[in-house]
Amino acid sequence: MTKQKSAIARLRAAFVASLVFASAGLASAQTETVIHAFPSESKTDGAYPFSSLTYSGGVLYGTTNDGGQHNAGAVYRLLPPSTEGGTWKEGLISSFGHTNGQWPQAAVLRDANTGNIYGTTAGGGASNYWGAVYELTPPVSGNHWTETVIYSFTGQSDGGFPRSSLISDGKGNLYGSTDQGGKGGGGVVYELSPPAQSSDPWTETVIHGFTFGGADGSGPSNLIFDSLGALYGATQSGGDATCNAGCGTVFKLTPPAKQGGAWTESVLYSFHATDGLSPEGGLIFDGSGALYGTANDGGQGQTRNYCCGTVFQLTPPAGDGVPWTLTTLYAFSGGSDGGYPTGGVIFDSTGTLYGTTTGGGSLPCGPEHNGCGVVFALNPPSTQGGAWTEQVLHAFVGGDDGEDPLAGLLLVGNNLYGTTGYGGPADTGIVFEITP
Repeated sequence: MTKQKSAIARLRAAFVASLVFASAGLASAQTETVIHAFPSESKTDGAYPFSSLTYSGGVLYGTTNDGGQHNAGAVYRLLPPSTEGGTWKEGLISSFGHTNGQWPQAAVLRDANTGNIYGTTAGGGASNYWGAVYELTPPVSGNHWTETVIYSFTGQSDGGFPRSSLISDGKGNLYGSTDQGGKGGGGVVYELSPPAQSSDPWTETVIHGFTFGGADGSGPSNLIFDSLGALYGATQSGGDATCNAGCGTVFKLTPPAKQGGAWTESVLYSFHATDGLSPEGGLIFDGSGALYGTANDGGQGQTRNYCCGTVFQLTPPAGDGVPWTLTTLYAFSGGSDGGYPTGGVIFDSTGTLYGTTTGGGSLPCGPEHNGCGVVFALNPPSTQGGAWTEQVLHAFVGGDDGEDPLAGLLLVGNNLYGTTGYGGPADTGIVFEITP
């Protein structure tokens, strides 16, 4: 696989907003440690980890876009060291091979009760092209996990190219989105319902279909639930026509009042370039019901017009008929502070936000995207209405250190975990840990 920097990453990678675990705020001095570096052209390991990590039972799980037995991507796990300062142990638990999926680009979902893992692949499946949803069943003994393709997309009204991660409603139903397909060609939000009998197929239901460049958005990314069962997400394009195919939107899908009825979609906000464009990193809620996310580009950066991405807050209205209010918490300059965030943000228990940018920071990665990317913190203002303060926790320098942190972060205890899509000894990506 030839590295094409951010251009390929934006075309092929899906970006997720990671789970957040309660934690005290990180200290000002940080240490980055590479806990795994992916080798090149290895049949026994993955390559190019475009997804964020999932934490379950003390173990980290992730996916790689390439590598594995058939060079079509893999699911891996990282076991923590038995003693402090020891070596993490990485191993593949599944490799993809086209008809069972290829190019997994999203984080996995692990069922805490069964231990089963669910995920999506951006390509492959029964059509060998449009992508699939898979289930991994843990071994009864030994190390062999069993993979089952529970749905293959056709690229028609059911959608195609599922680059986002899955979420569950707690009743066994899975929800996700596709980048393309649907009746309007702009992707879909779908529900997958498990069969009554294990031998029967899962059932896909399209909750909402987008029209490419349409007013309600197109190219939906990761989803989240609110406490009432409504779904929220963002679209990479569509909405305001300032950006040709649209600058992107934030939307809500309200479940039907009666089972079997239609979900209702509403656009909460449409971006206009000056306030951000292409919000592809997913969303999170705070305790008051406000939404937070990142826009990959746009804003009022310093290097050119509408550069170089933002972190935003969407505040719900006080009454019916009043629009949601967008506040830009931080606009990246593309310089040492970072630029082009693609992975969303997470909170710690103090209200500090953490995220990554694919550009900015240190410059050795070349002028084509101005730096190797950063891990940043956004500290909330001490007084209401004050400015949020950005702090660069780590600036990647390429080489063994890693380059292009395309996905969001995971916070476990006081430590941040993430991946870089490139860099490392073989330039095929790393998994890193940032500690106080």
